[in-house]
Amino acid sequence: MRLDPVQLRRQARTRLRTTLLELSRSENPTVAKGYRQARQAARAVGARVTGRQLGWVAHLRTAVWTGPTTFEIGGWAYERGFGHTDAPPRTQVWLQRGERRIDAVVTMRSDADVNAAAPAGSEHDYANTAFTATFDLSRLLTEGDDGQPWRAHVRVVGAGRDRTGTFLSRYRFGSVRHLFASTVESASGPVQLVARWSGNQQGLSLRRQRPAVLARSVEVDGHAVSVLVSTDGRALVGASVRTGEDRTALTCTAEGHDEAGRPRFRLSGLVPDAIPLATDRESALSVERELLAHTADGEDVVVATDLDDTAPATTPGSTLLATASPEGRLVLVDAPGRVLVDELTVVQRPPGLALRGRYVLGGRVGADDTPTLVLAGARQVLPVQAELVPGPDGTGTWTATAPLLASVWGRQPLPPRLGGYVLRARTAAGVILPVSAVPTITRRTPELHHLEGFRIRLQSGGGRSVRVSVASPRRDDEVGSFHQRRLERLYRRRTWSPRNAIYLESFYGRGATCNPFAIDREIAARYPQLTRFWGVADPSIPVPLGAIAVVRGTREWWHARATSRYVVANDWLRRTFWPQPFQVVLQTWHGSMFKRIGLDRSGQPKSKIDTIRLEQSKWDVLLSQNHHSSLILASAYDWHRTLFEEGYPRNDPLTPGSPYAGDGAAIRERLGIRPDQTAVLYAPTWRENQTSMVTFLDLQRLSADLGDDHVILLRGHSRTVKFGESVEEVPGVIDVTTYPEVTDLFLAADAMITDYSSVMFDYSVTRRPMIFFVPDMDDYRDSLRGVYFDLSEVAPGPVLATQEEVTTAVRELAQAPERYADLYDAWVERFNHLDDGRSAERVVRRLLAIRK
Repeated sequence: MRLDPVQLRRQARTRLRTTLLELSRSENPTVAKGYRQARQAARAVGARVTGRQLGWVAHLRTAVWTGPTTFEIGGWAYERGFGHTDAPPRTQVWLQRGERRIDAVVTMRSDADVNAAAPAGSEHDYANTAFTATFDLSRLLTEGDDGQPWRAHVRVVGAGRDRTGTFLSRYRFGSVRHLFASTVESASGPVQLVARWSGNQQGLSLRRQRPAVLARSVEVDGHAVSVLVSTDGRALVGASVRTGEDRTALTCTAEGHDEAGRPRFRLSGLVPDAIPLATDRESALSVERELLAHTADGEDVVVATDLDDTAPATTPGSTLLATASPEGRLVLVDAPGRVLVDELTVVQRPPGLALRGRYVLGGRVGADDTPTLVLAGARQVLPVQAELVPGPDGTGTWTATAPLLASVWGRQPLPPRLGGYVLRARTAAGVILPVSAVPTITRRTPELHHLEGFRIRLQSGGGRSVRVSVASPRRDDEVGSFHQRRLERLYRRRTWSPRNAIYLESFYGRGATCNPFAIDREIAARYPQLTRFWGVADPSIPVPLGAIAVVRGTREWWHARATSRYVVANDWLRRTFWPQPFQVVLQTWHGSMFKRIGLDRSGQPKSKIDTIRLEQSKWDVLLSQNHHSSLILASAYDWHRTLFEEGYPRNDPLTPGSPYAGDGAAIRERLGIRPDQTAVLYAPTWRENQTSMVTFLDLQRLSADLGDDHVILLRGHSRTVKFGESVEEVPGVIDVTTYPEVTDLFLAADAMITDYSSVMFDYSVTRRPMIFFVPDMDDYRDSLRGVYFDLSEVAPGPVLATQEEVTTAVRELAQAPERYADLYDAWVERFNHLDDGRSAERVVRRLLAIRK
């Protein structure tokens, strides 16, 4: 098989990255030192050649005005490869324009987020490079050169280095995203100090500008706007509202002069209402409009505002929001309605958020159609319990609590899944309303809170949206690759004593499922004296009753893996695990093989082959579902040691009469499947050439074609869970990707559609119909992965390539058992001859009989 140039380049880059990573992690001091010196030299040469700040890290985390001319920023700066072990570096921060500069007062501090954001493989603790810098900018009120930028610079001195640069990155969901212009009255008139962020290594800058037209007050009544402005002396003859390329004229009326003798004018009129009613998040929820003042000499001047850091102006009954743009311009934000968050407090026990705010609905939405709030994440939606107090003209106030312990799929309440959540509002009619926080909230962000079992960070996104990021409960000295490498070295160098315990892990801690779950169930029932630890990626993952969850990367996780007498995993344990002399390691794997694995895959680089052999050297026992798998494991992992060919424990519940036989009716009820509906499970596998969930089927069309007497259960592969979002609001489709145990779904489904997934070898225990939808079979077999046998010759169901064929096959499920009886018998004899409902019993008995 010939690889195309793109694949060859990709493989070359992968080999280079792998080689560099191995060198950076070398235990040989000479190799590690040589690598660091070569890397530093390469960066120095690259910086001279490209002009870029290679190896320089300067991150802007926060930026707020703490006074009219006092600007405070926070962040960190360091040069990669040079740590400050004895004391924090001497850090200077200043603004510079030409030869002039304004120095900040810098306070050094420690921040674990520096290590969390550091590149993988960092060999230093950079937490002490964080700082807060405060600028006194009062001198800019009298200095000239309006509009010329002052650029922020950072200098770090320490570790034998002296390095200067600009800010290269900023935090996406915090105060830095909402840089305000501070408007100050000076002796010569109003002055605006405007902070800006620029890419291309320019970073943070600040400039002074004198607004020609400044809004002094804004009144909004419905879509009628009245703005009182003062000018720098010029006369105004008109005004307009600009929306993109469109303009709407406003009246302009002279209103004398202000206290300083500057001319005043009243700009008033109706702002057009042209906002669509959005019912999906992809549509624009609001429109921003600028005000233009027209001078007597024919110039159009953008109206500025001093609404710097106060609550946005809005009037009951109006959906218009008057606020400031980052450049200090007056902006009218229009929407069919909106929800404003005035207060936000984090509650420790029970963990949650307390919120208070206002809402307003436009006439087209309906004054009685009150909004519902949720915290929406990619794979989980947290309910918000809101109490609304309606007022006149579609307005109202609300108070709410958002519990941060959630019950998912009827399980015990647990912390939310890791990741980001955004506060969203929707009316009963389905109209999405923008949700915005007042600036007093956005200027606090990002704000970290340690709760019991997890951490959250308050954030603010585009449109002042309210966001919450959920993170692992790691301690400060467990965060980041530096501390993880430090803990790994301690783990590998220490002599550990065994505990009468078993450590279980499934899919790298993404769930407590599969064969390890079934083994845990058997141990809990028959060997309760054995302590059971489950390695999980985060606290949102439910573990079996009586088991102890240890979160990946914590000291408890490292300790459990080092001291448990038995270790059971269904996937690679990777380089962070090294078996102790007393440990018995059972690798259960996670499916019989249709697609090629391990050493059987062609075209693999030597580094990958070496990694495979290193991984298998850590195992003591391999579990096989059937003789077909045993033969493949021997070749794919060069395995010639202990093999348990005992069937798969995870399939025990699928066999009637098994001690663990499951109740399909109860599971269907939990999922909301009616007794009269035919449930079809769609469970495609993942693809190496894409990260998102594979859904070659148009599920909305399939559901519509099948009708209300069918329901589709969508099960994405575990490797795709963190990518994309759950499928919501598609009639007749239930996204069960995050449902903990796939075996339950087998019991609930009347039929299954799959492609190359190993679920084909498990679902067949039920003897229920299967459909194989493989539109990319040729590419998958010949280029992407390779397979062990021709599916079209032995499949116990139709092998199809089009959606229309799938629809027909589902409609003809009643004929499938008779049509494919012989093929199904042969399939079960070949792959399920050991799946008799007592596999877990045999595996556990044999495992615990092994002692080292």
